[in-house]
Amino acid sequence: MCSMRYEGFATMYMRMPMSSSTLPVQGSCTVEDKRITLKFPFTGIEFDLPSSPKESQNDFDFKIRGARGDMTMTMGYVPELKAYTGVGKQEEDDMPVLTFCFFPPESPLSRLPRI
Repeated sequence: MCSMRYEGFATMYMRMPMSSSTLPVQGSCTVEDKRITLKFPFTGIEFDLPSSPKESQNDFDFKIRGARGDMTMTMGYVPELKAYTGVGKQEEDDMPVLTFCFFPPESPLSRLPRI
């Protein structure tokens, strides 16, 4: 059985020094089986999803360990777009640290230009 490959977009929100502002940095997202890779200029993040993406799956949360402690990831599926969405937040913060979406080649989102 071959694993499905998904591609998409990611945004990392970098905190600005001496400020409460964040700077969004656009990147790419790829998923192969359970392995997700988020690539940004100068850095990247890789982690395993609890299971391979499934269209019928309800929204779910899971934790990953990052450089600044645990991060709660929330994943969901948007049937109209045939796409998965994810948001990562640090334990003590309401603002996202990461957002991402990924989709199979037949998703309408696959027609969007890549940056």
